[in-house]
Amino acid sequence: MLTKQLIYINVLDNLDQIMNRPFAASCLHCRNKADIFADLSDNELSKVNECRVSMHYSPGEIIFKQGSPCHDFVCVTSGLVKCFIESDDDKKIIIGFVRPIEYIFSPGAYTDKRHHFTAIACEETTVCLVSSDIFQQLVKSNHEFAHDFIAKISSQALDLCNQLTNITQKQIPGRMADTLLRLSQVVYKSNPFTSCLSRQDMADMCGMTKESVVRALKTFKDENIITVDGNTFHLLNIPMLETISKIG
Repeated sequence: MLTKQLIYINVLDNLDQIMNRPFAASCLHCRNKADIFADLSDNELSKVNECRVSMHYSPGEIIFKQGSPCHDFVCVTSGLVKCFIESDDDKKIIIGFVRPIEYIFSPGAYTDKRHHFTAIACEETTVCLVSSDIFQQLVKSNHEFAHDFIAKISSQALDLCNQLTNITQKQIPGRMADTLLRLSQVVYKSNPFTSCLSRQDMADMCGMTKESVVRALKTFKDENIITVDGNTFHLLNIPMLETISKIG
């Protein structure tokens, strides 16, 4: 009798651990799904779960490479991912960062089945990979899911347009101010914040050289707009950074 009670208690403990995990073994029990998955029925979530694979990536590991085949829909469940376009002369431009719980949309899934940018883990990262075929079936069959998916794509496209406008139309101080504000308010959502990004990464965010980034950061620091201690940044005068960003 005692043995049966112990087995029962162990079962309850294991069930409690599963239900309290941020990311359960099944999509049906996961409490931190990307927002668009809220539109799916249990049956549709089961179909997603059947072809889902969870992967772990260490910092610097490539999740997918520009030009490689595009077979999967990628949802970031922990960590931080940077996405960037590579040119023939090995120059890079970072087009965005992906934090939990968000997904990485690859336009090639609907065109040439190729990735048109590279995604790399910036820190310890886990993702869920779902077959793009299943995803496209859901877009066709579930109108609410399709609507939210299109809305998310549109938001990402507008964000990219704004980023490219800032890079091409602003001077170095304006671009540096944009980068610091974006890291603080969008990527890390903290002030101060500690970044895992290098100065070269920051340069790739705003179309500058690493040397220009170092000089711009020193200028902002000397003018008491920010403090910098290694990779920890504190924005002391956000209104001034916003003004610099606005006037370019």
